[in-house]
Amino acid sequence: MLKNWKLWLGLAISATGLYLTLRDIRFDEFFAQLAGAQVIWLLPALIALFATLFMRVWRWSLLMDNTPLGVTFHAITIGYMVNSTLPLRLGELARAWVIGERTRASMARALSAVVVERMLDLATVLVLFAAFAQFIPMPAEFSRVALTGGLFIIGLVAALAVMIWQSGRVERVLRAGSGRVERRFPRFKAERIIRLFNDVCDGFRLMNTPRKVAIVLFTNAGVWATNALVAYFAMWAFMPGALDQAGLVMVMSNLGGALPSAPGGLGVVQPLAREALVIPFGADKNAAVAFAFVWSLGQQLVLILLGLFSLTRLGLTFGKVTSGSQRATHQTRAPDAIAAVGGEAAHSPD
Repeated sequence: MLKNWKLWLGLAISATGLYLTLRDIRFDEFFAQLAGAQVIWLLPALIALFATLFMRVWRWSLLMDNTPLGVTFHAITIGYMVNSTLPLRLGELARAWVIGERTRASMARALSAVVVERMLDLATVLVLFAAFAQFIPMPAEFSRVALTGGLFIIGLVAALAVMIWQSGRVERVLRAGSGRVERRFPRFKAERIIRLFNDVCDGFRLMNTPRKVAIVLFTNAGVWATNALVAYFAMWAFMPGALDQAGLVMVMSNLGGALPSAPGGLGVVQPLAREALVIPFGADKNAAVAFAFVWSLGQQLVLILLGLFSLTRLGLTFGKVTSGSQRATHQTRAPDAIAAVGGEAAHSPD
């Protein structure tokens, strides 16, 4: 693991982000904000966090043909705990391994469902970003870029739907052109691209009925609505909150969550949450930083505790989960697809 360049890149990005977050705050005012926080507001934030977890459990269970909700909950919280404590987002593999061990669904199917989750989350965040940019005071050029990006994602989703419908024909076209490309660029591995395409198709085929599509979209909306409420209530502990502010914090932080980082998104989440409050809304930067750390790290603590509880309930150990998931990685192809669409932001929750 120590030889993995992504680990060191993530640590470098996190260190830079922490510096940018803390470089110009007054630490006496920062600690005064923490000491004066109205912690009663963290209770509804905790309730909203559990609601987000339930929506994620329900959505993932549906994508795996209705795995038991209890085991699915334990698998997700174990995965979030691993992501919060280890680098390289190994939690995605860990939760899929738990599903493969404790339900009738295979690890490969669980990973395909994770691919669908990640693509749904990424598309939702980008569309929300485009929407917020039109109503929150921002430079006109910034709003136009965000709107263009949102429309691009909508078009990309439509194109992907057509490609999945015609997946056999698309694969034949890819194979027909791969030989010429590989001869010209020997380092290019067409077979990996084809496997990635097949993994994505397999994941979306899990939504095989109109009813399942409708419920998955409903739970996806529930995930992001309750996620925004977590930020909204946590914000009230430090400053008057507003839903548009909470929504922008959530969107910006999740966009940053796709970057390599230290475990739990440390150093990536906090600067983006800070700037989402300071730049468009003029929030006090000391209060914004205090909120960002409590909101993000508080969720990490809750998820770690839930993960430990889930390990106990399933009779597993941390070492067994991580070693088992890493061994199983070599027997499945979906991790490439997960890496291609980005890891889940560490606070949404993860």
